[in-house]
Amino acid sequence: MRARALLATKRVEICAVASRHLTTAQAFAAEIDCAAYFDDYRQVVTTKPDALLVEVPHGVQDEITGWALEQRLHLLIGGVLATSSQHAQRILDLSRRNRLVVEAGVEARYSALWIAAKAALDSGQLGELVALRSIALWGGDASTWYYRQVESAGMPLTHMTYGFINPMRWLAGNARAVSAFANRKLHTAPGLIAEETCIANLLFEHDVLGSITAGFVKPGELPSWTATLIGTKAAIELFPGENGIGHMLWYHTDHCENRQFESAANPFELQAAAFLATIDGANECRNTPADTIDDIRIAEAIVASAKELRTIVL
Repeated sequence: MRARALLATKRVEICAVASRHLTTAQAFAAEIDCAAYFDDYRQVVTTKPDALLVEVPHGVQDEITGWALEQRLHLLIGGVLATSSQHAQRILDLSRRNRLVVEAGVEARYSALWIAAKAALDSGQLGELVALRSIALWGGDASTWYYRQVESAGMPLTHMTYGFINPMRWLAGNARAVSAFANRKLHTAPGLIAEETCIANLLFEHDVLGSITAGFVKPGELPSWTATLIGTKAAIELFPGENGIGHMLWYHTDHCENRQFESAANPFELQAAAFLATIDGANECRNTPADTIDDIRIAEAIVASAKELRTIVL
């Protein structure tokens, strides 16, 4: 999806594909009409790229991103910035030192749905923000790297940052305190994720309350990808779609309004365009290392809180 979003800008050429398995690299390269493919990511520099799209299990992501920044490559990372705040800080330092653009791949901040929610807040149409709540459940496959603790670095980092720590921080500011609980009920074999399902309560700036439920257990057709903003004047319920577009229900004093965003631009393509524009000096990225390192710090606080059964003050 992200490769096609980059190609849709008509401003890039994908000059190489790398995967740990050569057959995988070859198949994807053929799909996007790329001539070069490798089973060693370091070989991509032979094609003289300007930037690198990184879409890999988190267990190897930090190694690749660190190498890329040392090679003076701009980075679009297909998800969370790093597996820890320590690695995120290294990315921040290297990108600043080498004057490189780095964008974390969470696309919500480019979605017309979330942008409309932010505009409603900023304009005062919701009144003063009181609380946010969300649910982000995915029917996880226990045979994939997402479910393995070492390769994923845990569900709060892999999944909760995406749904919906990152956009909630964009709306409400940083969290000041975290209190979380987690369990494992469906897949409990050794080596699998420690927090299969997690509920985190957050205290944001200006005493805004937040509740995030996320996990890899999703029974049936349960509505499982929603976020609600509660204000003193009105409330908004967001239903992001798989493509990041979706719709919203706006609860006014005397009626409920359904706003559709079906004709909105693809947020992945908007993010790809912003990434390229920032490389050209336009400063349009919304998920820079400085903007997203706190996503990781909050995920780490959630893990610590759930493990130690205590509130973590940030």
